[in-house]
Amino acid sequence: MNGFVQCWYFAFVCACAGYLKDDRFMADVNLEQYYIIEENALSNADILLREDYFAADEEEDQKEHLRHAPNLTQFKSVVDETKLVHSLAGPDLDSFLANPVNFYHLIRRLDNGWREGLDILLQTKPCRQWNLRSISARLRYLKNSLPGERELIRIVKYIASLQTLYKLKAEDIADGKVGDVVSVKPLTLEEQFQIIQVLHDLEYTLISLEWLEQLYKRWMNLGVTQRDELPFAVTDVLNLMASENYQLNNFEKAKSFTEKILELDPDNALAKNNLIFFQQKLESLKDSDDKVQNKKSSRRQLSASERLCARRSTKKLLRKYCKLLRYGFLFYKVEIIREKPYIVIFHDVIRNETITGLKTFAHETLIDNAWVLGERYKAPTFNVEVKTEMLLRNRARRHVKRLIRYLDSLMLADDRKPILIDNLQLMNIGLEGTDIIRHRNELRLASTFLCI
Repeated sequence: MNGFVQCWYFAFVCACAGYLKDDRFMADVNLEQYYIIEENALSNADILLREDYFAADEEEDQKEHLRHAPNLTQFKSVVDETKLVHSLAGPDLDSFLANPVNFYHLIRRLDNGWREGLDILLQTKPCRQWNLRSISARLRYLKNSLPGERELIRIVKYIASLQTLYKLKAEDIADGKVGDVVSVKPLTLEEQFQIIQVLHDLEYTLISLEWLEQLYKRWMNLGVTQRDELPFAVTDVLNLMASENYQLNNFEKAKSFTEKILELDPDNALAKNNLIFFQQKLESLKDSDDKVQNKKSSRRQLSASERLCARRSTKKLLRKYCKLLRYGFLFYKVEIIREKPYIVIFHDVIRNETITGLKTFAHETLIDNAWVLGERYKAPTFNVEVKTEMLLRNRARRHVKRLIRYLDSLMLADDRKPILIDNLQLMNIGLEGTDIIRHRNELRLASTFLCI
């Protein structure tokens, strides 16, 4: 058993507008909805994608028609790919949609290929000349329901959360392998670079760096022709690697990657400026380290003298302290109660009573504002101030003792694989914990979680 996770489920629903049917983006209902959107688009393409529907009008010159006629080659390739994917996904749709790589490709096809393709279908004779409003309205509805950049960013966040929770390798995800489920096709290098850019913008530094390292290895194995066909250069990858290492205060590595950029592109102005900056950082860091060492030695002598004169114990006192933790998600203020097993208290978790009050208030407010200005919905505007209360010390101790007893009984009941209590880890994973069951059943991920 790799670790234990304490899941606190809490949510505050104020106003939900849009075409998503569930507040969790990766919920089954939303995954299937986008899949059905593509199926409907495909069925319309099968009906309308005919050469005679794009032919010239009776009064139109053929040469003049060819000038503004749409190019169907790229759109037909999108249609063929969609047919192939749906034929493979049909027998086991749940596993297909559970793999985020499959869903990433689905969103990209809808946003890039089908958005332009639906515009092409709207130019056919049934829509343009015959004035079949039902077909035109259906196509416009599908186009308005297509996902975009927001959904792609959410998928990348979801991939990052899976990577954090289950310690997945970026290389395996790039190959399409998540748990025991393999995607229909792997991520291309272009798609990997786009994911990295999103991770960089989201400041997921460690995960972004892991993706960059495996992408750089793949790029090194390419031939010259394959490298030239990519929409990004290796200097872009190296520049991001330098930037991520700088965020981690690895100035030496950041300098090394910047020097590699200048070896490939001596005239790169950005790399030149960055190299000077990193060199100055390293020099200032070296100077500050020398000063800190001198201060530490004097402080150590002074501290020892003070303890000797005050006749205080030189042993380090046991104390509790707070710090901010981040497991690829939001920051949580936690109080560390015990190191082994690693047990903490989350002071900013909303209580169930507070959740119930907020949900009730939100529900009543939504009902009051549901029908205004005819049949147009107007979202309510209100402010709620939530005052969180810290857990009492004795109450916290009771929770800790109860948890330890539960873990002890669990370890005694498992005869197949003994568990070391020193290796246990307790962490808050927030609302992502609501997907753990689906991860187990559909992706068959090996990690075991304990929800308390």
